[in-house]
Amino acid sequence: MAPKDQGGSDSRFFTTQKKGELHELRTELHSTDRTTKVDAVKKVIASMTVGKDVSGLFTDVLNCAQTGNIELKKLVYLYLINYAKSQPELTLLAVNTFVKDANDRNPLIRALAVRTMGCIRVDRITEYLCEPLGRALRDDDPYVRKTAAVCVAKLYDIAPELVQERGFIETLHDLISDSNPSVVANGVAALSEIA
Repeated sequence: MAPKDQGGSDSRFFTTQKKGELHELRTELHSTDRTTKVDAVKKVIASMTVGKDVSGLFTDVLNCAQTGNIELKKLVYLYLINYAKSQPELTLLAVNTFVKDANDRNPLIRALAVRTMGCIRVDRITEYLCEPLGRALRDDDPYVRKTAAVCVAKLYDIAPELVQERGFIETLHDLISDSNPSVVANGVAALSEIA
C-alpha cells in the first residue's frame, strides 16, 4: 500500500487501475479496519468519477453502508445513486439500509437516507420511500424536515400520484408555517417546483 499523502489530498485515489485492482479493492472493502475501508470506497468513487466501470463491486460497496461512520455512509450512498439506474435489482438490496438509517438517532444520517432514496430514480424504490419520507417531514430536527421537503419534489417527478395519495403536498403547505426559516424556504421551493 502506498504511503499516505501528508498534505491531506485525496489525489492518491485517482491512480490508474491496474490488473487485479478490483480484487484488491474487494479485499479492502471487506477489511475490518475502518480507515482501509474508507480509503477503498474513496478509490472506488475515484474510479467511478473518471468513468471506469466499478459496478462489479456493487454488493461489496453496499455492505460498507452497515456502519455508523457518516463519511463512509456518504461515500456508499454516492456510489448507490450513481449505479442505481444500471443495477436496479441490486439497489433494492439497499432498501433495508435506507429504512434503518431513516430511523437513526443521528439527524444527519436520517436526512442522508431520505435524500439518497429521493435521488435514486428507480420506480420500485419509491414505494419504500413514502413511510420514511412521511416521518422525515414531521421530524423534530429542522435539517431532516428541510431535506425531506426537497425530497417530496424529487418524488413528484417520479410518481406524482404517490405524492398526492400520501398527502405530501399538504404537508409541504404545513411546512410553510414552520418555525425554522430553512424548512420554510425548502417547503416553498418544493411547492414551486411541483407547481
